[in-house]
Amino acid sequence: MKPTATVQQPLALTEDLLGLRAWRMPDLVAYQRSDDEWWVAPLEDSLPLLRLNRAGIELLTSMDGHTTLGGLLNKYGSWVCGPDGQTGRWHLERWSLPGYSLCYFGSEPPSADRHGAKWDLLLQQIREGWSGKEGFEGEEHLSGFHLHDITNEDQHFDTIETTVSHLFREPSEALQGMTYGRLLARRLRQLGWWTPKPRGILEVGGGLGYMAREIAAELSPEERQSTRYVFLDIAKPFLGSQLALAGEAGWNRSGTQANAEWLPFRDSCLDLVIDNENLADMTPVKLSRREMVSATGDMPIHQEAVDWIRRLRLPLDQDMPEEFMFNLGPIRFLSELWRVLRPGGHAILIEFGIEAGWPAPVKLPGHTEYEVQYTHLRHAARWMGFQQQYFPLPQFLAIRPDIRLLCTGATYSIQRFCEAEGKPFSIRAYTERELTEALGPILPKLMGCHYHEISDPAWFGLWDFKVLLLEKPGGAPRPSFRETKGFRWYSQR
Repeated sequence: MKPTATVQQPLALTEDLLGLRAWRMPDLVAYQRSDDEWWVAPLEDSLPLLRLNRAGIELLTSMDGHTTLGGLLNKYGSWVCGPDGQTGRWHLERWSLPGYSLCYFGSEPPSADRHGAKWDLLLQQIREGWSGKEGFEGEEHLSGFHLHDITNEDQHFDTIETTVSHLFREPSEALQGMTYGRLLARRLRQLGWWTPKPRGILEVGGGLGYMAREIAAELSPEERQSTRYVFLDIAKPFLGSQLALAGEAGWNRSGTQANAEWLPFRDSCLDLVIDNENLADMTPVKLSRREMVSATGDMPIHQEAVDWIRRLRLPLDQDMPEEFMFNLGPIRFLSELWRVLRPGGHAILIEFGIEAGWPAPVKLPGHTEYEVQYTHLRHAARWMGFQQQYFPLPQFLAIRPDIRLLCTGATYSIQRFCEAEGKPFSIRAYTERELTEALGPILPKLMGCHYHEISDPAWFGLWDFKVLLLEKPGGAPRPSFRETKGFRWYSQR
C-alpha cells in the first residue's frame, strides 16, 4: 500500500474559492454498483471508496470547467449526495484535496500534457504528499528506502513504483502478443548476444522475477543449459520471488543482496548484465557551481562526484545553475560493469531519462527518483571503452505507436472496485479487448474508461524510456549472420 498522505483539513469555502471554476479529473472512473449507487476511488488508498447517489454523481459530472464552485454549492450544497448522508458541501470541501484528487478548483485549467490527461499542478501537490519531505532528501535516501522501507513486495509494483516491464508482464496485443521480457530476449538474440550463449547472466533489480521467467520462455532448453542466472537486489524481500519464478522457468539460478554501485563479483566473470528500470534508483548527488569551480566537494561523496566529472571531462552546460543534480550512482555502476564483464560481454540498461539539462526529481510514494542524464552516461561509457548503441524503448522493441491502452489511473480505480467486490483484477496494460476479457459483466457498469495511444505521453511517457546497449571490446570474433523468419543466413567472410 502507498504511504498514507498527510491528513488535510477540509477546505474553507471562502468567497475567493467560490469564484473559482471546477474541473473533474480527466481519468476519473465511476462504477455503478446498483440503480442508485455509484463508487468513486480517491487517489489515496487509505481513504475508503466514495459512495454516491444520483445527486452525487450529477455533482461530479457537473465539474466541467465552466461552472464555478459557488454555482455548484448553490445547486448541490444542501443535497444528500450519497447513501452515507454526506451533503454536496461535504464533498466540495474535500474532493480537490490531494488525497482525493477527484477535481481541481482554479481560475485557469491546470497545465497539461497532450490531450489534457496529466494535470501538473494537482499532480505536484499529490507527489509532495507522497514524498513527505520538500526539497532534496539526501544522497542516502534512495538506498535507505530500498533497504528498509519495502514491506509488501507483492503489491510494491502495483502501488509504489509501477514499471513498464510490470505493466507488460503478461502477453499483450501492444507487444505482438508477447510479454516485455520475451520480446526483450528476442531482440537480444537478434543482436547476436546469444552467439555464443552467455555462461553467466546478472540481472540487477529483477523486481518480482517476471523478466527472468519470460526470457527463459523465449529460449530453448539448450540455450539455457550451463548458463548461470544471478539476481542482485538491494531490496532483500524481492529475492525470494525472483528465485522462485526463475526456478520454475528452468534457470540454474542464485541471488544475492547488494548495492549495484559496488558489485560483489570478481573481475571479468560475467557475459551479460540486464539492468531494467533501476538507474533512477541509484545515488543522486546535489552539487553546487562553487564546488565545480573550486574542484572541491563539501563532503566525501560530493568530492567523488566532482572527481568523476573532471576525470570523464563531462560536457557540462555552460549555463550551470547554482545547484544541480548529478547521477553519481549510474556512473559508479558503469565503472563496475567494465570491471565484471568479460571481453566481448554485454550489458543492457533501460530507464527513463533526458538528453539535455539536469536530472529532475520524480516523486513517488515514499521516495523520490531522479531522471538519468543520458548524454552524461553515454559520454562516460565511451570514456571507459564501451561500444554502444542507443534507442528509445518503443523503437528498440518495435512497439506499434497507434495501439490504444487503458489510462493507468483508470486501472488503479478499477482494481479498487474489483477488490471491494471480491474479484481479481491485475494492474497491467490493457487494450479495449483485453479489458473486456478481464472484466466481463463489470465493464458496462463503468463510466469514464478511456484509452491513449501508446505513443501519447499521457499514457506512461514511454518515449522518455531509453535503451543503452553496451559491449566490452576484446571478445572472440563472432560469425556474421542475419536472421529472417527464424532462419540464419551466414556471410562467407
